Amino acid sequence: MKYLSAEEARALDERTIAAGTPGLVLMKRAAAVVARETARALAARRERGARVVVLAGPGNNGGDGFEVARLLLASRIAPGVETLLLGNPDRLGGDAKATFRRLAKAGGGVRAVDGDGDLVPLRSATLVVDALFGTGLTRPVDPGGLAARALASASSSGAFVVAVDVPSGLSGDRVDLPGPFLRADLTVTFGAPKKCHVFAPAAGVCGRIVVADIGLLPPEAPTAGGVEALVAGDVAPLFPPRTATGHKGTYGHLLVAGGSDGMWGAPALAARAAHRAGAGLVTVSAEAAGRSLVHALSPETTTVPADADASAYGALAVGPGMGRSPEARERLERLAAIPLPAVFDADALNLAGEARFFAARRASTVLTPHPGEAGRLLGLDAAAVNADRVGAARQIALLANAVVVLKGFRSVVADPAGRAALVLAGNAGMATGGMGDVLTGICGAFLARGLSAWDAAAAAAWTHGAAGDLAAEAAGEESLVASDAVAFLSGAFGLLREARGR
Repeated sequence: MKYLSAEEARALDERTIAAGTPGLVLMKRAAAVVARETARALAARRERGARVVVLAGPGNNGGDGFEVARLLLASRIAPGVETLLLGNPDRLGGDAKATFRRLAKAGGGVRAVDGDGDLVPLRSATLVVDALFGTGLTRPVDPGGLAARALASASSSGAFVVAVDVPSGLSGDRVDLPGPFLRADLTVTFGAPKKCHVFAPAAGVCGRIVVADIGLLPPEAPTAGGVEALVAGDVAPLFPPRTATGHKGTYGHLLVAGGSDGMWGAPALAARAAHRAGAGLVTVSAEAAGRSLVHALSPETTTVPADADASAYGALAVGPGMGRSPEARERLERLAAIPLPAVFDADALNLAGEARFFAARRASTVLTPHPGEAGRLLGLDAAAVNADRVGAARQIALLANAVVVLKGFRSVVADPAGRAALVLAGNAGMATGGMGDVLTGICGAFLARGLSAWDAAAAAAWTHGAAGDLAAEAAGEESLVASDAVAFLSGAFGLLREARGR
């Protein structure tokens, strides 16, 4: 999906309105999605509903906020909803004035903030809907002004923050942090992501990104530089509803090849992820010493010996916990020569030594390196890879004749033709052991289900990140473990169902 500048977003609104969709209709649709996502956050942790505060500004972003407050009051999902307006209600214009009146008619009061005393509700808020500034903020927030103090008050509360379009203090056109801002746990934006959602450091304070389809016309021009943003709407069409007559054979049989002394959890974790990602059957190929452990950790999974014939499966997932012994290298060479769709990760990449190892394969190939592994494939160090992540992913893809997922914040998906996308999902809590094995299992499942290398890699990277984001919203980033991402894959598929309209 193309990402937009603030000017492009404004022009898109204007084109849509000129084509016959009233601005108030767009505002109501936008607010409905924000209210839905706020309700999801409240359902994940009920204590967030103790004190919900909507922080609104005098523009259209504030108009969205008023409508969100009305919808939350009507839903009764929280005991009460307070709305603060940083501005003069008498100076509200157009659609914002209409939603302000709708809120008042529904019994929702709005407090105009004249000084610090009016910010008290923010300091004890448990959830804040940030509708203060929108994408078009053209200058930094004045550090000494009332708006900055409002952002500081919201930050000090430790509240869960749902940002409308962009976290206040950021600009849709900038990737830096220009002044005071409010860090969001969840950002709901409309039509397409903005530049600040895609690139660090600004993207690092946006939380989970929801790109809502509110009926805006599609952007007219392609993304500059050929780099896309990968969101739920891009992935959702790949997973239509299952047919009633489908069976386990319909959804593919994945072979996970890995495991070694002390690393039996890796293939088991990949297998569990593959099951949750919808594979019909999953088998782990492993040495006899670890097969009983795999069964204990993943009872749905069957096992076969490490030297079993792998040619009869639908796809391969090679590398989790495989080790780096000479025997493991021989095993990798044997598996890589089999003309089946395959994803290679972890020790498979380390054993390969260079990206060209995979170039001769005669089937769809996906590689999922972290920056250290990517550096070894290119003969570079991790710092050089991170200095140009898109360039490094494209180079590996070209040399390996494979689709690459370069893991990390805003994981990069790249193919040999130069196509690249940044994945708008994932969080810092996912920097923990086993997360790569989960991604490998998901990608392997999608290959087994018949997706192309690009589609499988892109879908796996997004669903993996989204599952991690949902897990973090429920339990926080600090205690996140790889098994949590497996458990929340069902929630990630739920987001895809919503994105495709069920």
